[in-house]
Amino acid sequence: MVALDNKSGIGFKAGIPFISTVILILLMQLHYKIPYINNIFPYFSLLAIYYWCIFKPNLMPMSAVFFLGLFQDILSGGPLGMTALCFILIRVFVIAQSGRFLEREFLFNWLVFIMVSIVYGFLNWAIASLYLKETQNLWNSLGQSLLTIAIFPFLSLMLSWVNKFLATENR
Repeated sequence: MVALDNKSGIGFKAGIPFISTVILILLMQLHYKIPYINNIFPYFSLLAIYYWCIFKPNLMPMSAVFFLGLFQDILSGGPLGMTALCFILIRVFVIAQSGRFLEREFLFNWLVFIMVSIVYGFLNWAIASLYLKETQNLWNSLGQSLLTIAIFPFLSLMLSWVNKFLATENR
């Protein structure tokens, strides 16, 4: 009976990165009554994908990243597959560089995230512009990237608390 409880606890804990990213995607889709924030709301989901692919890549497989991207596209009404493609590219990049990330401190990961966030914002802008056949506002994408960079320390701290919960043993 103890082994059964242990397995269910591990199963629940294994789903936490996915569930936390779904929650952040849902938070991104809410409409807030703050002027101009709806146009440049931070990419919470990007931050979660980046964080979990560094610290728990086995709990954020390619299929989960793809599904999360499609889920975000469906909720946002954006081009279907755009976010999934960007998330997959980010996961491939992070996994390929994972040895370098895990050996470094927070500041290095933040600096790499700055580059990832700007590239992600530019890719979203370019794909949306091609899909909609009209140039989208590049400043909105840049603003989203900059806000995401600014909240990186706070949201990564919250995700690190969740990560510590994953590391604790079942008692």
